[in-house]
Amino acid sequence: MFEERIFPPAFIKIVPSESDGEPASGEIGTTIYLRSAVSSDESFLYRTFAGTRSDEMALTGWSAEQQESFLRMQFEAQRKSYLAQLPNAEYWIISCEEAEAGRLILNRTESTIHIVDIALIPEFRKRRIGSALMKTIMKEASQSARAVTLHVERFNPALQWYERLGFSVVSSGPIYLEMIWRAVSESARIAPSDTDCGVAYVYSSD
Repeated sequence: MFEERIFPPAFIKIVPSESDGEPASGEIGTTIYLRSAVSSDESFLYRTFAGTRSDEMALTGWSAEQQESFLRMQFEAQRKSYLAQLPNAEYWIISCEEAEAGRLILNRTESTIHIVDIALIPEFRKRRIGSALMKTIMKEASQSARAVTLHVERFNPALQWYERLGFSVVSSGPIYLEMIWRAVSESARIAPSDTDCGVAYVYSSD
């Protein structure tokens, strides 16, 4: 599937912050695990990719077989593109408690943490998982004096979410916008009390 490089496992703990008030049921102490993706994850990775295109596919009027063929082709094209352009990217499987929830692809350099892709399958959306991951990445970038960068389609609803997180557009093309986030000062650096949930990001050798 891709050149497998095993990274230290990590987990993110979501706990309510003082500003949350009464947390929603099931959100206290939710743990998000990150582990390196391996070849046996290909089926889940495809499922995650296909889930991000479901609304688009619903508008095509294609049969289920036509949609499957198109999505498989797009998934393979994306995989090859990432491998060619970002050979050092890190591929993570996102798990919520014991269930696989999505994928995260990062490309770290000395000056940036580039979010290549972050995607959750439908049943794990709107559960603060994406926000916890993003804010944890931002915290890491702040502590290491790096910027966080990403590309987003100009009509993707996620654009507004990135803007709320503090990302700004630095360049635009016909399809994609390049966005960047950086901590502008020491006081602006992300800390658990700054987020909508307390976040602990721990790498483990276990």
